[in-house]
Amino acid sequence: MRIVVDQEIRASTDELGALIVASFDGVDPEGVEIRLEWARGRRQTFTGRAYPQVPPRWRSQPGIRYLVRLDLPSVFRNRGYPLTYRYRGLRTAPWITVRDWRERLVALAAHEAYHTHQFRHAMRRSEVQAERWAVQILESWRAGMARVAVRTVEPREPAGHTELTTDAPLQLLLPGVA
Repeated sequence: MRIVVDQEIRASTDELGALIVASFDGVDPEGVEIRLEWARGRRQTFTGRAYPQVPPRWRSQPGIRYLVRLDLPSVFRNRGYPLTYRYRGLRTAPWITVRDWRERLVALAAHEAYHTHQFRHAMRRSEVQAERWAVQILESWRAGMARVAVRTVEPREPAGHTELTTDAPLQLLLPGVA
């Protein structure tokens, strides 16, 4: 798997890469190139497209057989979440609720990852099946993150006071951005 991140996207490439790798859980990533591209002011952020072969106009490394393009915002924010959505025009597609931009990226990339699976195995191209797969991967990723995010809090308050912890998603803070 090769991941290419547009320089206009201001987020940790390591974190983005980890999210993409997690979204390919259960799908063979061999020969897949994922391009994370800035949506360039378009309203269509967090959209994607998988190609059954690399278009001739795209330069890629030898051995790359499939291309996935994800249109993303240049800055990730957690405003407007949680968000519940369904694939437009498909009544049988499942509703997906994401709690932050990380979950939204995992669901989007998992959807496109499933399309590469469909291409590789000459399966019928189904958006509904890809959405169902995205829900499964998102739930699996959440379960893994819940195990990692468990924190213990040392009591610092006088007796009788309790300190609460939360599993709420954290906002990505970038250096130099207030």
